[in-house]
Amino acid sequence: MAPQPVVGFWERHTSTIDWCEENYAVTTYIAEFWNTVSNCVLIIGPLVMLSQGLKHNMERRYIIAFSVISVIGIGSLLFHMTLRYSMQLMDEVPMLWGSAAFIYAGLTVKSDERSDHTVLQAVLYGMCFCISLVYILQPIPLILQISYAVLNLAVIILSTHMMLTMESVKRIFLLGLLSYMTGFLLWSIDYAYCSHLRYIRETQIARFSGMMFQLHAWWHIFTGTGAYLGLLFTVHTRYLYFQRNPQIKFVFGIWPYVYLPQRSLKTP
Repeated sequence: MAPQPVVGFWERHTSTIDWCEENYAVTTYIAEFWNTVSNCVLIIGPLVMLSQGLKHNMERRYIIAFSVISVIGIGSLLFHMTLRYSMQLMDEVPMLWGSAAFIYAGLTVKSDERSDHTVLQAVLYGMCFCISLVYILQPIPLILQISYAVLNLAVIILSTHMMLTMESVKRIFLLGLLSYMTGFLLWSIDYAYCSHLRYIRETQIARFSGMMFQLHAWWHIFTGTGAYLGLLFTVHTRYLYFQRNPQIKFVFGIWPYVYLPQRSLKTP
């Protein structure tokens, strides 16, 4: 996609990708306004489970995984705000590591709480390190996109196997999968039909539509929600497996999280 001629606060971009949203169309301080603000879902949403995880002493793998979602959101916000290459790496590289954290959580869903799985961690994160290094040395977007797609396919396969073979709340996984695939579809349309979307946004009606036709921004919202629900499903399924009586509760009746009751103390 061709770079935009408009120069704003961050000057001309150095990123290898310039997405479909018109640059500096809303404010001269943010290159892609809607692609930037839509990351609030990725940044704020996981903080709910992060606080619950710390409060109820959940396992470190889940604390890290939910934290990574927020880190991805922060990196994406900085990237779309500046369109700088350094910020692009802060967006894209954590996506690989986050997927590896999800795979790790899925592979260890039945494991003993005291198990470290050092070899598995070394394999997963060593793989991410190698992919990240190759991508930094050869900044070709297709390298990242294929790697990310393969890792996410592995996450979906693991979660599907979990849903079919373990006691679980299936609607959480299915809703998360639907949300994620909807986001991917919108990303694909935005990528393939950018000129058509820009033509629509130039019409009188669409000029006042805000984010409605900014499909990359909706990709952030739907995939961020899908990733959160997918990890929530893994957490809930694991604690069901260990009979910890996990409960699905909601913030303001909308945003779900796992509430984990304290272990009851056995009396002599």
